[in-house]
Amino acid sequence: MTYEVQGKTRSKLAAICITVLLLAGTVWYFAHQHNVQNKAEMRQAEALFANADQEKKKNDAPAEDAASETLVVDIKGAVKKPGIYQIAASERVIDGIERAGGFTNKADRDKINLAQKVSDEMVIYVPEKGAQALAPSAQESDAGGLESQPAQSKVNINSADEQEMQKLPGVGPAKAKAIIQYRTEHGSFKSMDDLAAVSGIGEKSLEQMKPFMALY
Repeated sequence: MTYEVQGKTRSKLAAICITVLLLAGTVWYFAHQHNVQNKAEMRQAEALFANADQEKKKNDAPAEDAASETLVVDIKGAVKKPGIYQIAASERVIDGIERAGGFTNKADRDKINLAQKVSDEMVIYVPEKGAQALAPSAQESDAGGLESQPAQSKVNINSADEQEMQKLPGVGPAKAKAIIQYRTEHGSFKSMDDLAAVSGIGEKSLEQMKPFMALY
């Protein structure tokens, strides 16, 4: 009788142990699966963040390259050190004037848009007080566009020499020479749009020059 009770007790204990082991195994299995899933999700999230960071760097690169580009501008008129200067594409007219030593006492600052962005081969002309500016490339009207000049102060592209031609916005020595060479080879310009055939003058440059040009 005693052996029979002990046997049943052992069987019950064995069954309990097996049940506990099964439960523990089940808990461990699901916990392990959950950890594996979490790690996979974390790796996926890290990959997404890494891709997003790479795309951001790619998108930022052109803007940084454009800002670091070096332009060449011709600064004339009422500045202390007129001449040809190198300037970053991110800079503005005021930065160019500072490189040229700043304004002279005779400079008419009200005729210049100091906040205008510079462009390659740009001519920055600072007029003197009381003088009528001849096509300053940094001069703008109150409306924000380039101000149309009176006929007598415009540059006659059919008779202007290289020095006069450089008073046109965006025209430096190289473009002035190209315009005169084209005029010599093909004759007088019949229309302002004919300048589009000159090497180095694009549609945008031509539109900036038109308010300051004359044909007579």
